[in-house]
Amino acid sequence: MNQKVVFLDVDGTIVNDKGIIPESTQIAIRKAVENGHKLVVCSGRSLFQLPQMLLDLGFSGMVTAAGAQVIADGKEIYHAVIDEEHRKFIVDYMEKNNFVYCFQTDAGVVMNKRSEQQILKIMSDMGITEEHLRQLVGEFFIQEDVWNNEKEEKLIYYDAPFGVARVHADLEPYFDVVALSLSGADDYCGEVGINGIHKATGMKRYLECVGIPREDSIAIGDGPNDLQMMDYAGIGIAMGNAREEVKKRADMVTSHIDEDGLYHALDRLGLLN
Repeated sequence: MNQKVVFLDVDGTIVNDKGIIPESTQIAIRKAVENGHKLVVCSGRSLFQLPQMLLDLGFSGMVTAAGAQVIADGKEIYHAVIDEEHRKFIVDYMEKNNFVYCFQTDAGVVMNKRSEQQILKIMSDMGITEEHLRQLVGEFFIQEDVWNNEKEEKLIYYDAPFGVARVHADLEPYFDVVALSLSGADDYCGEVGINGIHKATGMKRYLECVGIPREDSIAIGDGPNDLQMMDYAGIGIAMGNAREEVKKRADMVTSHIDEDGLYHALDRLGLLN
């Protein structure tokens, strides 16, 4: 078999909604790596939000912040950040419309005090424990001039006054908006990144760097921000716990994350033999 590159979403694909990496998932990743394939994290999380238990599984690369940062074999090959003009613009928009929001940077999550208090309440209402929240979000930085960080990669918002389509229309052309890929989130929660930068563009940069053709790539995910990734890959796979629109776009649907979904997917593709 040709060497394959497997791009894996994190939340809902590697890590379940309790913040746990199922044992079968750990076995599958390590076995595929032992068999000579390259496994790459492809996540909306920023690099600092990836837990050590995940990094220890033997990944060859990282596509983080939904394509804003790309790392191949330990070396950063790409990193895009929001420019100052548009950081100020989006903060003005968020504050004027009373969004709850935070920026992801290369070192932590930045938010003001108002959003911090409301995010903690929203997460509690969604059944997410503080321990799991800290694992999801990483380190918090509280400051009122939230735009004032040069390395802001993307923005997450909750409890919006209108749906994702309206927010997208308001923020284009510089920004792109997709629904938040988090269990329990609805159309009033979203991820905002730089338009033209997404998981698929990160995959392309990684594949070009390591010299492996697109047709030898596999992408596995479960949420809206995985659609471009799955469309770009040679084979796109949806987890059994994926949203219906994701399953419809997939070449293959595996079982639920807590029913050995990742293991079954890699096994069916012959990567564990």
